[in-house]
Amino acid sequence: SPLDTVSLHLANRLSYNKHERDMILMRHEITVRWPDGRRELKGINMVHYGDPEGYTAMAKTVGYPCAIATKMVLDGEIQKKGMVLPFTQDIYRPMLKRLRNEGIRDTEKSIFL
Repeated sequence: SPLDTVSLHLANRLSYNKHERDMILMRHEITVRWPDGRRELKGINMVHYGDPEGYTAMAKTVGYPCAIATKMVLDGEIQKKGMVLPFTQDIYRPMLKRLRNEGIRDTEKSIFL
């Protein structure tokens, strides 16, 4: 089919050569307004490289958080029902710690505006 032909062509053209790897670059900028009226700009950066002999950076940065969250649900660490976003400390703190154990780290800088 035409889709199979295009897929095969792209797979051959876009596959990594030996010793090549991918990279993930992510930046979030968050402005916080504190109760006392101060404003803070937080910059959170993550750079992660894939392993030429193993998983890509994309596979790690998508798969590991999903696997960690699944394990947290199965182990009863996450008790909430339905769609749960990782915006509370009881979810994101252990998740970030486990991601660091897997080699996925971020850096954070902030300035008060």
